Amino acid sequence: MSENEAIRELIARERQSRVTADIPALEACYWPDALVVTSWTGGCVPVERYLHGGKAPVHDPERPIVSRIAYPIVHRRGARAYVEAPQTTLRWLDVGGVRAVLTCYMRLIYEVERRDGEWRIVYFGSVYESDTLQPEIPGEALPLDRERWASLRHAYRNLAYVDAGTSPDLPGIDRPESVRALYDRLEQWLAGGETEE
Repeated sequence: MSENEAIRELIARERQSRVTADIPALEACYWPDALVVTSWTGGCVPVERYLHGGKAPVHDPERPIVSRIAYPIVHRRGARAYVEAPQTTLRWLDVGGVRAVLTCYMRLIYEVERRDGEWRIVYFGSVYESDTLQPEIPGEALPLDRERWASLRHAYRNLAYVDAGTSPDLPGIDRPESVRALYDRLEQWLAGGETEE
């Protein structure tokens, strides 16, 4: 297996472990000093909080989270790589007593490092692109506060609407400068991989 194939396998295993709430398998994908940024963490947090915090992965068959990633693109230099993995996530939830499906489109971003011959994740975040919110039963009306909905950022408006704890400052295509800053940081970090063979 090539280095890039090993990295893609790591990312696929991390995603599958996340949606099935297999915490031991998920934990094995990360180095202990890894940092994670999600919509609910309010900034970079230690991976321990992501795995075992208040919104740790929970498998709920009645309100599932279904994730599908596209082919991950690996940018590698020496013992470091960053990975872009387009993802679509569907999440079932209740909105004002009505069952709904939230669909989020994002680009997952991973930094991975090879230590002692093993690749694991040292950073996980996302670039938010768009989302939709629809009733599970076609034609049923969702009781939305349209003024509040319209005030939220376009890149993840529906996610922020259903989860009031969502950070308003995540990288998203509606704020190109936030995406540029993220990629600038990724490239600077990647440059250090040449010295870590």
